[in-house]
Amino acid sequence: MNFFGRIGRRCIEFFLYIIDLSYFLIRTCSVWQPHRNVFNRAVYSVFLDQLILIGINSIAIISFLAIFVGIVVASQLVFIITTITGAKDLVEMLARLLLSEMGPLITGFIMIGRSCSAIVVDLANTKVSGEIEPLEYLGIDVDDYFVLPRILSMVISQVVLALYFSAIMLLFGMIFSSVIYDLPAQASLTELLNLININSLFRFMVKNILFGVIIGTIACFHGLSVLNSHAQVSNQMQKAVVRSIVFLFLVDGYFIIFSL
Repeated sequence: MNFFGRIGRRCIEFFLYIIDLSYFLIRTCSVWQPHRNVFNRAVYSVFLDQLILIGINSIAIISFLAIFVGIVVASQLVFIITTITGAKDLVEMLARLLLSEMGPLITGFIMIGRSCSAIVVDLANTKVSGEIEPLEYLGIDVDDYFVLPRILSMVISQVVLALYFSAIMLLFGMIFSSVIYDLPAQASLTELLNLININSLFRFMVKNILFGVIIGTIACFHGLSVLNSHAQVSNQMQKAVVRSIVFLFLVDGYFIIFSL
């Protein structure tokens, strides 16, 4: 097969993968019908467990990275921006680089590395060990019990942790910059808060919601794609991690073009 033939084949496989992933997400969301009791006790318990595992247990690493990135990256950006363009463009560029880009992306990478792989391994081992089929025989919907709580937990964790990460990163970055470069931290933070309007906050929320949906859906899709072999678990985990990163960059690229 020649070079263009391989590219065409990869494009077709990627397109079919998007169709399968979209169908998987639509099928999962369809279990929430109007007559269904949303607060199903069993599903609600799984949802809380996943929210703790995905979100709450990630606060420590999120806090450490936010402080580190704020001190190292944000302070360097402050120095570069003030050197090149002057202090008048400082706050607007920080809002665009840190809040709109670095906060959601770094949080998404943490979710992929920490939670996406864990979900794939958890679901894959559950399926290989034969724990899913007995539940299906009992009439329990796999999408309702296994998939939907994980996707919702991922979305909530991504949105909340991205807000938390961005706030800590900017706070420590501006404080460190004010100490090192003698910049008015309070005035800069006030001006930064004034730049946050409904449109920017809406784009931030939509981007993080999409990141959470993508990571959660891909993780559950590949976790349940394992057949009956433990050897496939690592393979599906690798695919889920790589494809989640690819989709995050694609979505982020769309928002960059959209916001230009």
